[in-house]
Amino acid sequence: DAIPGETFNIGDEKKMYVVSVEKTTKGPKITLCRNNRDFVKKLFELNIPEVANGTIEIMGIARDPGLRSKVGVISVNGDIDPKGACVGAGGSRIREINAVLNGEKIDIFVWSSDTVRLIAEALAPAKVMSVNPNEKEKRAMVVVSDDQYSLAIGKSGQNTRLAAIATGWKIDIHKLSQASLDGLDFK
Repeated sequence: DAIPGETFNIGDEKKMYVVSVEKTTKGPKITLCRNNRDFVKKLFELNIPEVANGTIEIMGIARDPGLRSKVGVISVNGDIDPKGACVGAGGSRIREINAVLNGEKIDIFVWSSDTVRLIAEALAPAKVMSVNPNEKEKRAMVVVSDDQYSLAIGKSGQNTRLAAIATGWKIDIHKLSQASLDGLDFK
């Protein structure tokens, strides 16, 4: 399970995630993976001491292997900025993880128990104007300014899809101009 487009050559050193080890009649069979969410989580644990020791917890991960990941983090200790600790001084920590993932972009957002804040953070880098959550359906209507719409949606819907997977919420994005015309109720 390689990252799409990735090739391996004899002698290459690559970090892998061990999915399973089975005993077979021909010896052990080891299944390795580089394209799942657990691989990203383990890389965070290896490269970020605060994640390894539990000071920062990873609350949600969504991934398009080889393209982009979204990681929601929270600090158990209120004195630590979870996003800043994961990025590192001058981006050093996240750059190491990017290198292992062949340059895959990683968006880190701060997890919140407040649904409105959580969804707004998860949709970064887009700036959100309004989030109206429906707790029963676990669905949120999000309104963004017209110039932020394509950024909120992302290429082929990637930003919204990854934010929805990472948070566990269904997210509907609306342009401000269209929301006003449609008479949608937003705050």
